[in-house]
Amino acid sequence: MTQYFVNKDFHPSFEDGTIPKLLYICKVDSTHTSLPRAMHMHPDILEIIFIKEGSGGHLIGDRHYKTIKGDILIYNSGVLHDEYGNPDTNMSVFCCGITNLKLSGLPKNHLVSKDSSYVLRSGKYAANIESLLEMMYSQISGEKPGAEETCSYLLPALITLILQIPQENLVLSKSEESQLANTIKSYIDEHYIEDTSLNILSQKLHISSFYLVHVFKEHTGFSPIQYIIRRRIGEAQSLLINTNESVTNIAGMVGYDNTSHFTTLFSKSVGMSPKKYRQLWIKK
Repeated sequence: MTQYFVNKDFHPSFEDGTIPKLLYICKVDSTHTSLPRAMHMHPDILEIIFIKEGSGGHLIGDRHYKTIKGDILIYNSGVLHDEYGNPDTNMSVFCCGITNLKLSGLPKNHLVSKDSSYVLRSGKYAANIESLLEMMYSQISGEKPGAEETCSYLLPALITLILQIPQENLVLSKSEESQLANTIKSYIDEHYIEDTSLNILSQKLHISSFYLVHVFKEHTGFSPIQYIIRRRIGEAQSLLINTNESVTNIAGMVGYDNTSHFTTLFSKSVGMSPKKYRQLWIKK
């Protein structure tokens, strides 16, 4: 037998003694991951996704990732993300929402810096990470006595374990076109609910419509109009899942004054109507 002693002078990962809080946890199978989850963000929530099985594609911030089994996806607070699973691989994931996280040198509810990859390869840590998530999920879903307190101890363990995984630093392009693409993206993110067209964008940014589309699609994979639609549909998905607002009200809230047109775009993007999408998640 070998006995190991714990270092009494360790430095906690969490700043000023703050303890992260678990808001929700879910286990999502291919019934849901096969549906696109269009662009959205969480202003005050960090999300951690662990891919149990399958593969998919994810846009996080301004970076595209091909994701596989064992990957950990980090959605920092305020960072846009777009999810599309591969229906042929039956992707299943754990997802947990966290608040009150403060790590030294990072903004609140950020797990990695903006210069690091938002996708981590769990490698040898995969089994332990999945076990922690499974324990948290079974506690909350089973409504076990003291489940919230149990998770309040398991969550810091999960985060500190993830922090042990080496992070990949990214060297981001600072070319003029890259800066222009980011400028276009920032403008759209601020005004996507408004009545926006290519002509309006090109006039606001003082460039031709053709060049604007070329630069933006080269750096994001979407045309500006596709990006606007996905931002609106992504926000609508969040409202359908998290509020009781009617479909008509949600259509107006994301920039559509014609509910029928909104429903058509939503169905084309997601694969089902807004009403059916809400029922699917409520049933789940």
